[in-house]
Amino acid sequence: MMKLQNQFLIAVTLLILLAMSLPAAASYLINNPEVEAVIQLDEKLNETMASSLQPDGLKSPSKAFLFSAVVPGTGELYAGAKRGLFFVAAEVAFWATYFVVHGQAEDLKQDYVDFVDSHILFEEDSPASSTKAWTLEDYEHATQSDNWHYVYTEDNGKPIDRVGKYYWDDLPQDLINEPGGVPLSESQSPARVEAYNQRGSMNDKFKRAKTFLGLVILNHIVSAVDARIAASIHNDRISQISLHPTVSPSGYLGAYLILHRKF
Repeated sequence: MMKLQNQFLIAVTLLILLAMSLPAAASYLINNPEVEAVIQLDEKLNETMASSLQPDGLKSPSKAFLFSAVVPGTGELYAGAKRGLFFVAAEVAFWATYFVVHGQAEDLKQDYVDFVDSHILFEEDSPASSTKAWTLEDYEHATQSDNWHYVYTEDNGKPIDRVGKYYWDDLPQDLINEPGGVPLSESQSPARVEAYNQRGSMNDKFKRAKTFLGLVILNHIVSAVDARIAASIHNDRISQISLHPTVSPSGYLGAYLILHRKF
């Protein structure tokens, strides 16, 4: 019994001494420059390793989207997708076709205007003596009738002076003073029929040009969305390494790596 009491006293004494020494040991570790240097070195090493182990070549989906929204195909090329060349080629082709078709439409428009100018005659009492002040709308109205006697009016009902009184030069004289709202199929003026056909060809060309302009806009939208997807896929395929610090049971610092890879 005495022996157990002595062992108990020894154990209590050791615990008291250990408790008294812990603050001193902690103070030594905190205030010791060598220990502090080792800790700082370890922290810098971990930061350096973590930085160097970040995956290279990541692409920003937002940048890829913006690049292709401005110039189709460039976002895909930025993300490493060669299909961006298709969007670049489509952009060039659509713009080139638009300018060609639009130029042809403008030529047809001028031919139409010139044809009407050369086949319209104004009556002597007409306030307008030429088509110089006409708008394209006036030319359109001219193709809708054989002659024009102040039926084209402003909102207040007054005749438009720039239009005046006119008729097609090949219209028979006995029909000049007749009502001009004759259906095209019954027109006695071949020039009017030809002008109507020319105007239809002109409008068709302008519509076709607008179609290619719409394809240009669509190419921007599709390419921008595709570029964002391409950047995301590119990032998913890159190996990703993460560093995780750890402490061993014996108190030694260490780390382990995890490799993430999508297939």
